[in-house]
Amino acid sequence: MSKMSTAESAGGTPAKKRAVTRRTVDKWILENDRALNTSVWLKYEPADPRSGDAVVRTLKCSVCSEFNERLVPMRNYRPSFVEGTSNIRASSFKDHAETDMHQKAMNLFRKKQSTSVTQYAPIAKALMEPTLDGRALMTLKRKFETAYFIAKEKLAFAKMKPLCELEERHGADLGDKYKTDHKCAEFVSAIGDEMKDQLVAKLAAAKFFSVQMDGSTDAGNVEEELFLVLHFDPSSDDGTVHVRNNFFTVRQLASGTGAGLFQCLESAMTFMGVDKWKSKLIGLGCDGTNANIAAGGLRGHLQEAVPWVTVFWCLAHRLELAVKDALKSTFFSDVDELLLQVYFLYEKSPKKCRQLAAVVEELRGCLEPAEIPATGGGRPLRACGTRFVAHKVSALSRLVDNFGAYLSHLAALTEDPAVKAVDRQKLKGYLRRWQRGKYLLGCAFFADLLKPASILSMALQRDELCVVRSIEALGKAKRAFDKVKDTPLEELPTVRKVLDRIHNTDDPAVATYQQADVRQFQTGLNFIQDHQHRWTEAVGDCLRTRLTNQQESHQLMSHSLTILATHGWERSPEPSFAHAALDFVVDHFRDPLEAAEVDVSVVREEWDDMLDHATTYLDLVTQDYRQVWWKLFRSVDAKRWTNVLSIAELLFCIPAANGHLERVFSHLKTIKTNQRTCLSSEALDHLMRINTEGPPLASFNATPAVKRWWKAKQRRTGGRGKHAAAATADLAEESITLDLDEWDAWLNE
Repeated sequence: MSKMSTAESAGGTPAKKRAVTRRTVDKWILENDRALNTSVWLKYEPADPRSGDAVVRTLKCSVCSEFNERLVPMRNYRPSFVEGTSNIRASSFKDHAETDMHQKAMNLFRKKQSTSVTQYAPIAKALMEPTLDGRALMTLKRKFETAYFIAKEKLAFAKMKPLCELEERHGADLGDKYKTDHKCAEFVSAIGDEMKDQLVAKLAAAKFFSVQMDGSTDAGNVEEELFLVLHFDPSSDDGTVHVRNNFFTVRQLASGTGAGLFQCLESAMTFMGVDKWKSKLIGLGCDGTNANIAAGGLRGHLQEAVPWVTVFWCLAHRLELAVKDALKSTFFSDVDELLLQVYFLYEKSPKKCRQLAAVVEELRGCLEPAEIPATGGGRPLRACGTRFVAHKVSALSRLVDNFGAYLSHLAALTEDPAVKAVDRQKLKGYLRRWQRGKYLLGCAFFADLLKPASILSMALQRDELCVVRSIEALGKAKRAFDKVKDTPLEELPTVRKVLDRIHNTDDPAVATYQQADVRQFQTGLNFIQDHQHRWTEAVGDCLRTRLTNQQESHQLMSHSLTILATHGWERSPEPSFAHAALDFVVDHFRDPLEAAEVDVSVVREEWDDMLDHATTYLDLVTQDYRQVWWKLFRSVDAKRWTNVLSIAELLFCIPAANGHLERVFSHLKTIKTNQRTCLSSEALDHLMRINTEGPPLASFNATPAVKRWWKAKQRRTGGRGKHAAAATADLAEESITLDLDEWDAWLNE
């Protein structure tokens, strides 16, 4: 009510009712006709029919008025839309459309309009549906398998018809219908929906889960947000528990702000149909951008709605940033530039690659068997990618193994008259620079220095990565790095290999490496020795800072290791060693634990009992921790530890790194290419799901998806066109001998 109306009412003058015009009601009828059939039953009366007044006085339901006598005995009978209601609002007729009396009236109306009971009787509809016989099922399965192959191989849907023709040429019976690109898209949609429902069922059974998310721009210049879901699976048959990291969905991002990311997360949950996700979500894995982890970003919005959720900045991403920060503005920048220049020298030149392969073949006697490339002829490796550190170490190792070949080939190119004069001068500059001994030794030293970080990076790329595996990998990397730090330069493996192959010449300023001249080698060795300690300390400091700068997540991961790492249980004298960790987890996740019906008051007692059982009957030293937990979940006494096992399930769901998520992005780039920029969000979701989660074609079972697609609407079985479908319906209806009066009696009950 407006302010004026309120004032008038306060002064004693009756408030004026809101006037609704015919045009407004006609608009309502048009907008709601598809969902509610309003054009059939919603009528209105003007205030003054003779004057042609545009104001509507009442709304009526013509169908309920027609069958009023049949509706009066109903318990929830309301006469307002029969007599005409003056409540002229869209909500009033929408509410009426949902009532039992209106539903019954519409059913009677449809019955009156049709002489066939199959038009309105549910049982008759079911009886007349054509069955899916053995031959029809077999032909459909073959077509679904063809569509699955197309999706799995990232082919265009238009390949459906030629592939079907090829199968028929090989003797396969595929029938006459459902071979077009549109049907292929339908089949892929049915397969994707079936896989989606299976994942949602697993999440419904799980007590907790975490989400990993990251964004990228696709070929259509659309910002896509990719979601993976992490959940615990203790029920496998291979004797070990698993942390499943499944593709969840891909959604278009409307805004890159924290509010936009949170809205995208909610949209993903709604699209997937995951109920009560806020009470089950315990962690979010993402990268370290401000839009994600800042207080005003996604983290702030998410923790406002779900306070207990811990946001984990991906360990692998932090590792890459730590190495970049440590080696920024050092000699590594020059070495990195060398890697880039060597790579691009050969990237798009088949002729140079052939010449390099010939040089490597000539130097075969100077190379160890492990250094001789099986393929590629010694071509340099790309030094950048999703695994920054691992790519750098691989490229550095390849460069050291074939450094003499690169120098020899470069020297030959500088004298080749087929090369442009300008390019020859540029190559001479490269040669003078790369012949300096500090570049060869720098490549060798940084390959050794970054080797522990490379091993850690690869460990964090695993598909099934839990908090225990992550911290174990961090521990191994720390020990390996400490070993590198305490080792003299000459004893580092790659540096030692270079020193063993350097040969002095008559000129003290020139040495040879794989028959190529290297200048100022001793000067370069002194340069690396002078800076070794500073570079090593810089990498160590950055790793410690980056990997421990999230206090909340670091503390949770430490307590999780105490509880989940079974190989440490036997070394602890008292079961109370984990009580503080249990208390921390219970206090932090009290709300989701209670939502999962966990009795937090008995967690300590159950832990002590379970620990006593494990130390008495299980091998905690030699068995993997996942095997121990599998036995505990499968134990006959597991019912005594229900609450503490629920805490273990929660901790297994902590997202440590997003390595698998980065690999899933490679599917996005190869599915939505420049030729497929018009793929809908749903089609992209189905194709991503099939490519990331779908089994190999040999083990794909198409039957559930076929039955799902078959039941979606009435299908043609014989493939003989519309007349065959009509004949099938007529035959089915003739076989149903029902008295219409009996149906009337059934509907009135």
